[in-house]
Amino acid sequence: MDRLRIVSPMFVILAVLAGCAQPGGSPNRSEPVASRPLISLPSAETLPSDEGEPATGEVPEDILGAIVADAARQTGIGEEEIEVLRAESVTWNDGSLGCPEPGMVYTQALVDGYHVVLDGDGEELDYRVDSGGGFRICESPNRPSG
Repeated sequence: MDRLRIVSPMFVILAVLAGCAQPGGSPNRSEPVASRPLISLPSAETLPSDEGEPATGEVPEDILGAIVADAARQTGIGEEEIEVLRAESVTWNDGSLGCPEPGMVYTQALVDGYHVVLDGDGEELDYRVDSGGGFRICESPNRPSG
């Protein structure tokens, strides 16, 4: 009877461990973790609409107004002279909002926000906006390759 009590918990542990095994066998333990392929999400760059024109009108008016006012300050021209080239909602891959800065660390989670590109007297301003409406100009935007 004592032997059954000892064997039963061991059997349960082994059964649980066997159930946790990965399908297709166990991973190659000789291969270092760093050399295994990683899954990465595509860039959060936005695509033009079907008509070939960028989507606009998806950014709340209060956020867009604040961005246009900032662009006017940046360029030294009137707000009425700022042209909206792109204003759309996006989901960024991480807290860098698609515009990482050297030496900075960002949250590694999807971030809902907006991508706004404005033209101020021939100067293109690429704004990245987080879900709370905080924004910044992206000086060197990540562009998808290919």
